[in-house]
Amino acid sequence: MISTIDQVSIRRVLQREHDAARHQRSTRQAERRAVGETGPRPGPSFRDAAYYQHSYLSIGPDQGALLYFLARASGACRIVEFGSSFGVSTIYLAAAASDNGGHVIGSEFYANKRERAMANLREAGLDARVEIRLGDATETLSDIVGPIDFVFLDGDKSLYQPVLESLESRLAADALIIADNLDHLTGDPGDFRHFVTTQPDRYTTRLMSIGKGMFSVSQWHGKA
Repeated sequence: MISTIDQVSIRRVLQREHDAARHQRSTRQAERRAVGETGPRPGPSFRDAAYYQHSYLSIGPDQGALLYFLARASGACRIVEFGSSFGVSTIYLAAAASDNGGHVIGSEFYANKRERAMANLREAGLDARVEIRLGDATETLSDIVGPIDFVFLDGDKSLYQPVLESLESRLAADALIIADNLDHLTGDPGDFRHFVTTQPDRYTTRLMSIGKGMFSVSQWHGKA
């Protein structure tokens, strides 16, 4: 059985990018400690913050392995990603798409991140499997032709629900939807964690703590 994720070129790029993400995270934590900052830092809007242009905000290796496995095992061919960033998660998805004979359509708000992501994908030999659209995902993903087999949400959390709802009419029966950073949400009415865990007629959802965060893994039931 082909396992594209095990190719040397792909493992090399992933290792480098995971190392860079860890280094950036530890450096920023040290800088905060040095000035006496503790606890969560309230951030500005994702759209307005230049800070985010250079932040990895990427999944870790354990999360990537699960993402690849879910996409590969489900046979996903048409995969949509909200928030490609520097392309770490995109590589895992593209490897699964390669194994399944499929394609990934990603989205990224910042041009420098899209360029870096595509460079990483070219180095990994996966760029032919991926299109990353630049701009607001609520617009750039609006004309994707279904059926969509698999969705990964890892951008601005306030947009998880509108992005997913905009894709619902094009989701394949039993499509999988994975969302990162559910541990950042309270589950109160109005946030995505509440939305995706309280509508069993639309989604069957489980929360999975893995690596440095939490995934929600949902299956679509086709009832918008």
